[in-house]
Amino acid sequence: MPEPNDKLIVALVECPRCGNPFMIKKGQKRSGELICDNCIKLEQRKKQLADSVIESQKKIESSIKGYKSSLRVAKSQQTKQLYFDKIKKTSTVLNKSVELLKKIEETNDEKYIEQFKKLFEKMKKEYAENK
Repeated sequence: MPEPNDKLIVALVECPRCGNPFMIKKGQKRSGELICDNCIKLEQRKKQLADSVIESQKKIESSIKGYKSSLRVAKSQQTKQLYFDKIKKTSTVLNKSVELLKKIEETNDEKYIEQFKKLFEKMKKEYAENK
């Protein structure tokens, strides 16, 4: 049994990001930005989603390069138009993913992260169907 003098003394502080109260050890240095567990988890989810978007962007960019090389060697105007349309559609998806990354970085709200995740999954599905 711990001695009465060995009590763990904590202080209740407000998270500078979300405003939720959380506990820290009394006397703990507040070096840097001291944030709550919810904000830490939110940052991890944002990073995972951003990494997933970036990985998909790389795949999209490589498919655009493939379409461009196919466009260069295409003989008929109809085939060239087909590849040009694919490049346009794929570029649109790429632009949307860049906008999505910006929104992910700007937000600190859990519900928006979920919405962005659903939107990204929808974009990936549409891209795979248009391929």
